[in-house]
Amino acid sequence: MKRYSKSAIAFFLVTLITICLFMHFTLLILKYPLVGIEVEKVQGNWIIEKIYDNSWANKNNIETGSIVTLVNGIDPAKYHTVENFKMVEMADSITITGKNSEINTFAISYHDLDFQLIVYFVMPVLFAIFCFFLSLLLYYRKGAESSVQRLILFLLSIGLCYLSASASARADLTGRITTTITFSGSIVLFIHFLKAYFTGLQLEFIKTSSIKLMNLCYFIVISILLSSFFSFKLYVLTKDIELGFVCLLFIFLFMLFARFYYRYKNTDLSSLLKILWVMFFIAFSPFVILYAIPYIFLGKGFLSAEIAAGFLLVIPLAFVYLQLAEKLFDIEFLLGRLRYYSLLAFPFTLVLTIILAWSLKIRLNSGSFYFVLSILFTGSILFLYIKEYTDYKMKHHLFSQKNEFETNLQLYHFFQKAKHSTKVSDFISSLINEIQEVLSVKEVYYVEIQASEDEGIWKVSNNDYSPDLVGEIEKINWKKVKAGSLLEVRNGFCVVVGEDYQRKNIIFCGLKKYKTNLNIHERIWLETLAYFSSILLENFQQIEGLFQKIKNYKEKMLEVKENYPSWLSKLLFALSEKERANLSIDLHDAVLQDQLQLLREIESIYNKVTDPSLKEALSMVNERLLDNIHLIRETCNELRPPFLKESGLIESIQNLIDKIKLRSNFILHTELDHSIQKLDPEYELALYRVIQELLNNAIKHSEATDVSISLMKKKQCLMLSYSDNGIGIHMSKLNDSFKTMGISGIKERITCLGGRIKMESGPNSGFKVFIELGLGGDVSD
Repeated sequence: MKRYSKSAIAFFLVTLITICLFMHFTLLILKYPLVGIEVEKVQGNWIIEKIYDNSWANKNNIETGSIVTLVNGIDPAKYHTVENFKMVEMADSITITGKNSEINTFAISYHDLDFQLIVYFVMPVLFAIFCFFLSLLLYYRKGAESSVQRLILFLLSIGLCYLSASASARADLTGRITTTITFSGSIVLFIHFLKAYFTGLQLEFIKTSSIKLMNLCYFIVISILLSSFFSFKLYVLTKDIELGFVCLLFIFLFMLFARFYYRYKNTDLSSLLKILWVMFFIAFSPFVILYAIPYIFLGKGFLSAEIAAGFLLVIPLAFVYLQLAEKLFDIEFLLGRLRYYSLLAFPFTLVLTIILAWSLKIRLNSGSFYFVLSILFTGSILFLYIKEYTDYKMKHHLFSQKNEFETNLQLYHFFQKAKHSTKVSDFISSLINEIQEVLSVKEVYYVEIQASEDEGIWKVSNNDYSPDLVGEIEKINWKKVKAGSLLEVRNGFCVVVGEDYQRKNIIFCGLKKYKTNLNIHERIWLETLAYFSSILLENFQQIEGLFQKIKNYKEKMLEVKENYPSWLSKLLFALSEKERANLSIDLHDAVLQDQLQLLREIESIYNKVTDPSLKEALSMVNERLLDNIHLIRETCNELRPPFLKESGLIESIQNLIDKIKLRSNFILHTELDHSIQKLDPEYELALYRVIQELLNNAIKHSEATDVSISLMKKKQCLMLSYSDNGIGIHMSKLNDSFKTMGISGIKERITCLGGRIKMESGPNSGFKVFIELGLGGDVSD
């Protein structure tokens, strides 16, 4: 025999009781319209004292001051709702003597009461059914959790409260008892749920002692309210007690939220707390501000209790979402949009509501006016949200490019940095860093997937990731997914940055900092970035492929000892210079800046230290660090000629010579023709590199004591000569290679520019170089 747990039996009993009450209240409301008459016995007659808005009596123009003669054909004094609550309710007919002594008998029905039927029957029934089915969903998904069980009780409680309020308005005793218990009880259960929910997150929302005190106050107040049903005079007095106690519970809950939010607002729970804060405000503020407070002080709410309580539906929706969702929506973005849209919507809705009130003769201080204002205001904000989402879906990554200056600026800066990349791996690294920085995501991976022989099945080829991530990605049929497309997976997002027929290049992003979803602007930015990155990535892949083919071609030419064309040399030198420039930038922007920061920190520590031996040690470290900084700067200057474009060739060479003189052991004689003005950048760079390599060779290898270098201009030719008295070199041992900037590199640079070069050397005979470079083409021209 199958045995059920205590929680399952309790849930079954609570569900059974709830269903029975649901059915009782539904049938009662459906059978009896809200008559809406309060009476008072004066000189033996039952005089109509008050008529409710939107009631049957109000619709049929029943007047206050009239006498109720019969209810369902019997004396009003003997009718149970009049006897117990001095209200005419749950009646089929009523006989009234008017002020002019005319006697009329009315049949009470829902005829011409469409609005009442919607507000007092359809809305409460739908609300209760919705809460009930949410409870079932939660129970079957996570019913074993303590916080979920309390949330289920809260859902059933507010569902019953909303439905029983309509029965209570009809003077049904069961409805009044249920409403009394669940009205404030729902808030108590809500606080119990929050305690259990945050306890599961290892956080304290409310102390146990405060919970016990709240429970005690609740039972005392409920005992007083229930005892009032035996005395009408006491019942009238306790209406304000009930509303006052509910307001105190709201204030208590507000204070708990405020304290909790202040304590944990700077943690990873920031987004969760903001969602709860917004949910709390939207759910409770309409009832407190537009009904409870005005009712206590003015005797009438701006909105009816039924309509104001409808906002409580936000609570179950929000918490069911929090319990079941694996990713949260971006509350920061939505709140920012809410402020912006509210500023746009409020003036429009206020003017439109005033115009409607004037045309329909609605009083500005009436509940109908505020109801129309709130509906129009909320509808306008929702319309703006829907419009933005629709624009995003229809226009995709090209959405709102005209006015999204901040997004465009971010993309511009990224592609300005990306243009310095020459390899696919460098570009992917830059792309990953940019996404990680802008979106504040913890994990970003580059994933390659390959189509298998089985149609619709894609496999991750660089399988270095967790099985869960690989499994999520391989579930997707990537065949029809285009570059720039953004797809959500369980633990993050995938965006396609490159593709061909059998392969896709994907960037996987983990969840954002607070486990929130991407907002619309982040989606736009990421899709646009991926779309344009796919174009760059394709170009980089083609360039790498071309470079590999050129390299293979060059090696083949060397094997057969054939001269390869000058265009190939130019291309390889250009790529080499590009790599040098990239390396120089990386050294300057990363390593050098870190060294400078470390130097400042050491100097700061040095000023605080009083121990002489420690000061001396720090001073030595400081000197070594200064040497390293100087070396890095020199390396950057050698990799990337400083101010060559700005200062010109001669001045840049002179700066190079001045630095060489400081670190060389030979006498350097120079002759530079200052009449040489601006040259073609390709020529300037080639001459600078040649002179740089010759002087570096003299320092490292020549063992020379005397070096001479001359650069002169004669007609349309540049004449460069170099000589030293070093150890020389066997000319037959020159290694023809592009991998270093050796002597062969000098020869190739000059040859590919159409120049002539002559080298003379031998063992212990020094080394001489003569170069002629035509400014208008080949020297022979």
